[in-house]
Amino acid sequence: MACFLVPMGVAILTTVFGKRFPEKLHVAWLNLLLWGGSIALALEHVAHEEIVPYPPFLSAMGSAADTATMLNEMATIGTSMLVACVLVWGAMVFAYDRFTLKAPETQTA
Repeated sequence: MACFLVPMGVAILTTVFGKRFPEKLHVAWLNLLLWGGSIALALEHVAHEEIVPYPPFLSAMGSAADTATMLNEMATIGTSMLVACVLVWGAMVFAYDRFTLKAPETQTA
């Protein structure tokens, strides 16, 4: 229903504050993972008419019971998706740091 909003919210934050992170963390990679997943899921939700072009825009907000279900989905599925993206990003950064060729250190005589 709206699970894509959780990683999208973090994607907005990392996009806005991305320059504050050290370059070695490759926050742009995290942004690509988060934005790509969020956009793909949003398109899927549009295709299944869970996002509509008229208010309230999320079909799950039509009733209180559906809204509670939507919030539960955001808390469980959305958070799981966010954690998965962060874990993949962490593995990518670790692999990059571990396996890229380092410049040989020069020895002083």
